[in-house]
Amino acid sequence: MDGVPIAFCDHLCDLLGMDALQGAKELSGLYGQLAQCTFEHAVDYICSVEDGIEEDREVRYEWNDRKVEAPKIDDIPKKFVREVWVYLLDAKHEKVSRELVRRFPYATYHFVLTTSSINEAWVDVALSLNKLQRVWITKKLDDDALRLFQKLVKGKKLCKLFISPEACEGGTVEVQKSLLLQEQFDLLEISNLEHLSTWNTAPVREILEYWTENSEEVRGKRLIVTGDCKKGVKQLEKFLLKGARSSATLSLSKGPSSSIFATLLRIPGVGSLLRRRLRIRSVLKVCSKEECDFIDKYYLHNYYTFCKPSCVYKYEEGDEEAKRRLYISFECDKDGELHHMWRPASHNGLKDLALMRDTCFLHILFA
Repeated sequence: MDGVPIAFCDHLCDLLGMDALQGAKELSGLYGQLAQCTFEHAVDYICSVEDGIEEDREVRYEWNDRKVEAPKIDDIPKKFVREVWVYLLDAKHEKVSRELVRRFPYATYHFVLTTSSINEAWVDVALSLNKLQRVWITKKLDDDALRLFQKLVKGKKLCKLFISPEACEGGTVEVQKSLLLQEQFDLLEISNLEHLSTWNTAPVREILEYWTENSEEVRGKRLIVTGDCKKGVKQLEKFLLKGARSSATLSLSKGPSSSIFATLLRIPGVGSLLRRRLRIRSVLKVCSKEECDFIDKYYLHNYYTFCKPSCVYKYEEGDEEAKRRLYISFECDKDGELHHMWRPASHNGLKDLALMRDTCFLHILFA
């Protein structure tokens, strides 16, 4: 790439994620050098805002999570501040968000709403951004906040929405559905990190039912569940089994193992669990390598990586002429081990659906 203009290479490095930069920095020539520089110097800026005052400033290097000490934060070149995270701790009028946009004009912005209220000035700032990446709603919004947030949604600037399960009810669910129909929007994440939510809502089921009715418009979008995923996985299983037949159970009631199988079915608790797993296995098919390559080519499926990826499972419904498909994968590393090389889900991933309920990362692609 030595013949490519420096400005183009530099801009490309600014756009690449850390996984891509890690590979690009191994290339020879100027492009490899620029990728190496960006990889080593890229940082995230994190702060909170309370009573209109910026607090808890922090800068961390993306590649190794090393923290920059407070006196040196202002010495970081603006060019290398790639991500800005702002935690809004109340709904009071503040100028910090607008000042941050002026301070870091090249960064992508993420806002975390930690209260049930928001103010209109923040919505105006969010609408003015060219690089508004995501908003994370941690609590159910009150009526005024929901009205203001709908203004942001109508502006068609939001690419990703993170939301806690407890916030997924009423008008907030309708907001999620509206976003899924917008071209720029690509990811809805239900974040149940560190057991922060009691999870008495059914957002996964509601979104999947909405996909059934609007599959063409939702194609290419993603639904991700993170943290404690058990209730989310149960909602997914209930959706998958709504039309499943009992033929999977019947197929094992014949043959040399039939007596053992019949005994297992009579054990309290074991029988229902076994039936459910067999029925789930009957509706989810392991994707071939060719199909995995296809969904990566057209939907960038491999953008999301795992420590220990499952294989990619496919669920289909609808008539032959209008098939709707879900591509499902999940993290199988329930021990929380750290790995240097993260990998995408593929045909060669772990083929054990019993691990899905214990996952901390569930990925669903609508296709």
